[in-house]
Amino acid sequence: MPTSRNRIIVPALLLLLLAVVIAGLLVGGRDTPDGGAAPEPSASATVGGGGDVGAAPSADSPGSPAPEDAEAPDLLRRIEGDPMAAGPHDAPVGVVVYSDFSCPYCRQWAQETQPALLDYAAEGRVRIEWRDVSILGEDSTRAAMAAAAAAQQGRYTEYQELLFADMDARSPEQLTALAEQVGLDVEQFTTDLDAPEVVSVVRGNMQEAQAVSLQSTPSFIVDGTPVVGAQPTEVFVELIESALAGAT
Repeated sequence: MPTSRNRIIVPALLLLLLAVVIAGLLVGGRDTPDGGAAPEPSASATVGGGGDVGAAPSADSPGSPAPEDAEAPDLLRRIEGDPMAAGPHDAPVGVVVYSDFSCPYCRQWAQETQPALLDYAAEGRVRIEWRDVSILGEDSTRAAMAAAAAAQQGRYTEYQELLFADMDARSPEQLTALAEQVGLDVEQFTTDLDAPEVVSVVRGNMQEAQAVSLQSTPSFIVDGTPVVGAQPTEVFVELIESALAGAT
């Protein structure tokens, strides 16, 4: 993994500004649905406080797109070769995904909507960057660490799929079994679970989420527009197509 992955990409002063700007957007998107609500169970897991890298108790709450005129700062890192990203680093449209492996609505989005965005990424038109956060306790943290370790071997999305398919598989033995199922080098995977660079990735993603006052998962920034909750695929396609049209 490039050494630049071990840094917090956005400078501290900018993060303070981002927190002020985006906090109201994300909170507003969560608390004031504006008619674009997804079918049940489209909702989000709400962030609480405490924990080493952000673990916290949560409650479920309805998710919704942010107001149409809301804008969020560009948090894309666009690091070439980032193993927790899909699509060209210079793709015209970027999507940042804040997700928790213990959140059922994150699983819903990953299973129902993410494939459509991966198609855009495969076409070179969208850059997807995942920020796995651990707001729902120790299981979330272990899963995020395991996903980052799988990313070290270039199998992030495959491992992510298995984590969401079995949300009870969170013990060290179960996570290792998933690694074997994906075809990873299990010895290397086990070593990477505690590697400083993996710890740095997980902690850095959580610190970024806290710095921008993330309120719930899943949350997204789609070409500068915040979206909160497991919204229907059409919501993301519309935003992406609009951004692509504006980029031409």
